[in-house]
Amino acid sequence: MKQLIGILIFTLAAFSCLQSNAQKDNEHQDRWERYRTEKVAFLTTTLDLTPEEAQKFWPVYNEMEKLKADFQRKRREMESEVRDAEGKLSDKEMIALTRAHVAVNKEEANLHEKYNEQFLKILPPVKVIKLYKAENEFRMHMFKKYREKRRSDEERK
Repeated sequence: MKQLIGILIFTLAAFSCLQSNAQKDNEHQDRWERYRTEKVAFLTTTLDLTPEEAQKFWPVYNEMEKLKADFQRKRREMESEVRDAEGKLSDKEMIALTRAHVAVNKEEANLHEKYNEQFLKILPPVKVIKLYKAENEFRMHMFKKYREKRRSDEERK
């Protein structure tokens, strides 16, 4: 009987933990969707895309964003390796790590170059420049929004 109760408690605890992780994943996914929706609205308004431009632009832009996210993930992994590397890696391993870091940056620069050319085929050059400016403005807008939210959260405590 005690074993059955122990198994039941263990099962409930494991289920609760899984449910908590799923809820955190859903919250992250919801935040990401709200961010994407806000970014699309911001860029669409700022760029003043025609329906024809929007139809061609968004699939290419979304593809680029996905690839950029992959590079960001690689960079975070490398930064983690660098933090953990101090005093633990040989000079040869550290040199390889620095070269890998540079290679990722080169790949990302090539990605920007490739998509710049694609955007120039879809949009007039002035709108491509506006895109780059709008991306920076949106990033600053989100930083400001995040800081204000943190400040208001701290004031409520």
